[in-house]
Amino acid sequence: LLIGASMYPLLATTAKMKDRMSPDAPRTLDGQRFMQSAIYFDQGGEMDLGLDYAGIRWVQEQVQGSPVILEGNTPEYRWGSRYTIYTGLPGVVGWNWHQRQQRGGVAPADWVTDRIGEINLFYTSPDVDQALNILRKYQVRYFVLGQLERNYYPGPGLDKFAAAEGIYWQAVFQNEGTIIYQVLDNPPLAHSD
Repeated sequence: LLIGASMYPLLATTAKMKDRMSPDAPRTLDGQRFMQSAIYFDQGGEMDLGLDYAGIRWVQEQVQGSPVILEGNTPEYRWGSRYTIYTGLPGVVGWNWHQRQQRGGVAPADWVTDRIGEINLFYTSPDVDQALNILRKYQVRYFVLGQLERNYYPGPGLDKFAAAEGIYWQAVFQNEGTIIYQVLDNPPLAHSD
């Protein structure tokens, strides 16, 4: 038993060192540097995490205060909530199960699932008014349209972001896979008189 137990740290450490998201990632204490060289697969699509890394670094360096971020939601143990995780800024919803565990006694049971539904609606509905209502409801200042959102919410709902840019929101960061939009101050509803 003692021999078996003493072998575990040697064998497990070696196996864990080989189990890396990116074999080319630098050996560093900077927990986000792996993104620069990592490719991630989800929802049938490939994501170059270096594109998110650039966006996350932009938020870390440029965004002041604690504005709310809206980004795509995924099942647990996937790439979702990456901007809120790596910037520390609040999001509309964090990790589904974690949020339900932490708020079980103080929030209604559907509090988290309703928010996830509204994130899904935000990205899938082509209706700009619905998107604006969600942004207002959660006091969102920035939202992300990256590879993850394109993989999870494909379709015409994403077209509204480019179509309404400059009216309701403005791209403040962009690379070949990621756009971060800043919500403009007090935009009118699209169909208001």
